[in-house]
Amino acid sequence: MNKTKLTKYEFGSIGELFTLSWPIMLSSAAGCLMVVVDRIILGRYSTEAFNACFGVIQWYWAFSCTALEFILIAEVFVGQYNGAQRYQEIGAIIWQMIWFCLGLLVIYLPLAQFVVPSLIADNIAALGVPYLKIITLFIPIHCIGCGALTAFFVGRGQTKIISIVAVISNILNGTLDYFFIFGLKVGEVQIIPESGIIGAAIATVISQFLPAFLLFVLFLRKNNRELYGTWKMAFNFDLLKNCLKVGSPMTFNRFINSIFWAGITQVIVQHVTSEDFQGYGIVHSIYMMFFFAIEGTGVGTRTICSNAIGAEEFFVVGKNIHSWLKLGGIFLGLSAVGMFLFSDSLIGIFLKGGQNNAAYFVADQMLIWAWGMFAFDYLFFNLMSVLIASGDTKYVMLVNMVCFSTLAVLPVYIGIVYYGGKSILFWQFMLLDVIVRLLLFIHRYRSGQWMRNKLV
Repeated sequence: MNKTKLTKYEFGSIGELFTLSWPIMLSSAAGCLMVVVDRIILGRYSTEAFNACFGVIQWYWAFSCTALEFILIAEVFVGQYNGAQRYQEIGAIIWQMIWFCLGLLVIYLPLAQFVVPSLIADNIAALGVPYLKIITLFIPIHCIGCGALTAFFVGRGQTKIISIVAVISNILNGTLDYFFIFGLKVGEVQIIPESGIIGAAIATVISQFLPAFLLFVLFLRKNNRELYGTWKMAFNFDLLKNCLKVGSPMTFNRFINSIFWAGITQVIVQHVTSEDFQGYGIVHSIYMMFFFAIEGTGVGTRTICSNAIGAEEFFVVGKNIHSWLKLGGIFLGLSAVGMFLFSDSLIGIFLKGGQNNAAYFVADQMLIWAWGMFAFDYLFFNLMSVLIASGDTKYVMLVNMVCFSTLAVLPVYIGIVYYGGKSILFWQFMLLDVIVRLLLFIHRYRSGQWMRNKLV
């Protein structure tokens, strides 16, 4: 069993899961904080800038997360190669993803220039279109740092490096955000012009170059070149095709779901009041403050399970599930304290007028639904990570696409467009959707079908 040992703790234990997960939690918290800080500063800058940022960011996530979903399948290959002690084959996998990221320039350059303007709702287009154009152009750089190079470290359990780089990057982003949005004036001299939402986009792009550079330097260190073959940069179509075979179902699933989500956001922003949409954006931002627990344990689970499956030690998977269930009780308690006992403070930081703002009352009503979503999303995301680690991606794709489109997107669209519903419908139907998906994944896991997959 030593070949699957990633930490000093027992295989599949809470100690192993937490040791691998907390750096990813820190990294995720820093990444989510980057988005939240943008919204806090823009919310205090103007309601229009906040709504434009939140309204178009769903398209950015559709573009970037679709690519990242495929690129991060490299984590599973790295984990299984690492578990099987086939170390020299790891570097070549990462290089295929780097070449893939660079190839994405052919897609994202025309996408930003010609497609983006037609995707944004008219009432947020003036501010939203230039913001989305800028951040879309640099998605390939973001994918190299947060996708390909991250997979190399996470797949082998070296998650602390990712957290350190993420924290440094987000400190830079937060600092640049304030000065680029509001500007910097010393005496009578305007050092940095006030740029509003454009300043937020520039700060985001600059901060994305840093992790790509730092992780690339570490990736090419001498010991990594010798042990993991990180110098094997030749393009290998067969290797990339193998990644495409496993990663395509989840990539297609993410693409369809992200497009649906971005599209429904444009519907919501056009059919609800500005205050209602702002309240929706605030609660989504608060949800993201706690999402680090979901993403961190999910990535930790995927690392542990892919290594265990590569070593054909399937009992570790069951122990890991018990571990993230126990950790979940802690996270659910902490999120409940934050969302309910400190709701006034959390909502207020996004608003100029504090509790007197109409958006405050909208957000306050949504929080209970957001917490329910957090609870079931934690269980769903971790069990999905187990199935992905085994390569059972086609089943995951099918369930996610069908459930999300029929149980979340369609009811929200009908409720808002035809029955004058409010944006709270998003949280209510998303909760229904994630509960159904969780039940289907539980059934799949208990069937044992996932154990019959073999990637390496």
